[in-house]
Amino acid sequence: MKTATIHPADRPSIWMYLAGLAVAFCGLLAARIVIEDLRFTNMMMALVVSGFVFSFAARHLGWFDLSPGLFVRWLFVGLIVYALFNFWTQGWVLPFDVETTYGGTAIAFLLWLVVFISFMLASDEHVLFIAVPVIALLGVTAPALSAHQAVWLFITFLGNTAFLLVHENYRRLYRTAKPDARFLRTQVVVALVCGAFAALTGLLIGMPLRDTTLRLSGAPLPAGLSASTEQGMTASFTRSTILVGSGPVSLSDQPVLEVKSSEPLYWRGSVYTRYTGRGWANPRFGLFTRELFDSNAPFSEIPEREEGLYTLQVPPVSPQPVRYREVRQRFRLVSGASNIVYGAAQPVLVRFPNLAVRVDATGCLVSSYGYRVGTEYEVVSRVPEASPEQLRQAPPATPSDIGVFYFELPDPPSPRLQQLAQQITAGYTNNYDKLMAIKTYIESTCNYNLNAPAVPIGRDAVEFFLFDSREGYCDLFSSALAVLARYAGIPTRVATGFLAGDPQPDGTYVAREKHRHQWTEVYFPGYGWLTFDATEGARDVTGTEGRRNRQSFWQTLTSRYGYLPWMLAITAVSLLLFAVVNELRGRRSGGYAVSRVVRAYLQAVRMLSKAGIPRPPWMTPSEYALQVQKALPEAAEPMWALTRLLERSEYGRGIGETEAAQAQAHVGQIRTALSRRYRWWRR
Repeated sequence: MKTATIHPADRPSIWMYLAGLAVAFCGLLAARIVIEDLRFTNMMMALVVSGFVFSFAARHLGWFDLSPGLFVRWLFVGLIVYALFNFWTQGWVLPFDVETTYGGTAIAFLLWLVVFISFMLASDEHVLFIAVPVIALLGVTAPALSAHQAVWLFITFLGNTAFLLVHENYRRLYRTAKPDARFLRTQVVVALVCGAFAALTGLLIGMPLRDTTLRLSGAPLPAGLSASTEQGMTASFTRSTILVGSGPVSLSDQPVLEVKSSEPLYWRGSVYTRYTGRGWANPRFGLFTRELFDSNAPFSEIPEREEGLYTLQVPPVSPQPVRYREVRQRFRLVSGASNIVYGAAQPVLVRFPNLAVRVDATGCLVSSYGYRVGTEYEVVSRVPEASPEQLRQAPPATPSDIGVFYFELPDPPSPRLQQLAQQITAGYTNNYDKLMAIKTYIESTCNYNLNAPAVPIGRDAVEFFLFDSREGYCDLFSSALAVLARYAGIPTRVATGFLAGDPQPDGTYVAREKHRHQWTEVYFPGYGWLTFDATEGARDVTGTEGRRNRQSFWQTLTSRYGYLPWMLAITAVSLLLFAVVNELRGRRSGGYAVSRVVRAYLQAVRMLSKAGIPRPPWMTPSEYALQVQKALPEAAEPMWALTRLLERSEYGRGIGETEAAQAQAHVGQIRTALSRRYRWWRR
């Protein structure tokens, strides 16, 4: 292909493109943490790297100047349009879990936008623009990231973006193609300072909000999505995925629900059926939901409102237990807002302030419009009754009983977990004894600890919990029980909501933030879904001097973040060494001379502009010198001499300290000429 002749000052900077690629990978890594389809995210990373390489080569060879409408641009425009109008298309264009990932469609669109932009980096400004879709990616994925993941990704993003801004400004201002050791060192130092300032700011802001961020990540909060507001209020909303093992968490005594019930039970909010390795998803979320009242029904069929509540029957979504007791509960939301309608076991009737209530495929209730503090409603639930002996005699459940997705194993299956499940359940002939053996094993080998380290990126959460850390809170305990039981052929799912709460003298229970919980539900034919909680018999080591406190600071970082601290440390040391080497090399070679000539010329231009002789952006240095000669003959000679030095510094073989000193002397001569002509003139 024919190449175009480009100005040396317009040649691409390798540092600009490397920093832009680092910015892009901040968004790609955030998406990789959230999206389960690794094939899709790996393809996105490969395409972005290819795009940056292509853009750098195309700009270096001048292809963008020869063909502004490169076919690659139109190719990726077509791919983005194809993805937008084909939401059902999964695989290479969209991730297979786009419908179950939090913000999946938006994440996929932004990823394709980053890919598209990476093939169009025809200028420094275009490279800088890559930060716009990346910050959008970080914003969309933030609720699904842990606090530590979000902080480190943002620090990396901000540091590289600061370097992009400084480096682009330098190249645009000085229009030089030659590397300047002093300025490059300064730009690296500025970027490091911005990164350090971002880290400090993130820690100062993130410490008081750590609980909120962790709750947004779904780690300790079984209730779906729950966040604290500035006033200490809480909110709970349904979501399609939750993460587990997101690191230390602290839950408050903030009251959330007041429940009046004849007995303490688990107040279930949401159910998740598919284990992803990093958390749980509900592929049927948003699908197969059923409105409890048909909005198209005749006016005469609208139920009567009694005491401000409509009575709605809840249709069964799974086989009902043959032996059960009905328990009526009355809930009142004490703080915040929610769209989750909590209830014990399997609701069969709900009395709610409006008719916009639906039931999903797992039997959980959701309000279409949500409700706020002070709202009251009632739920009647069927709580299965079964003794251990009856459960031992229950036949094993099959996929035809409740569905194959309650038996699904991670893809690919884990040989270590499979072997462990077989060892624990060996010798038992019924599902109840197998389940209790798994529960006892988890309780006896793992400790309950709210300060447990986060699961490292890339590790299976249950594997890390059972074989490495052996400590965590309810999300890891319930996940381990559910996953090991599935390896033993027992159908399971995880449920999120609240423990019964603190009993009050009037017979009510107050469920607080600290009572948010995640547990395991197991299906037994004839008895339905029964609650099993693996945290009941576990030893609580929260606040004690455990293994984590004996680790060094660096060990704690590496155990929590994996390879990320090493990468950041190596990068920081490399950048500092690079700055030191360039500083020494610049001092030895006198490399500052070029930048001194440029600064001297710009100083002269500023003085002349102040005196009424501006230099338009389109005017060449020689044309400007001619204009100065006509307007101010006294300054013509030093201005022409300064212009010749500038041209030699940019296009010649270089200049030394002698010429740099001459440039500064010419600036003094121009200042003297201005002072003589304009008595009022001051620098």
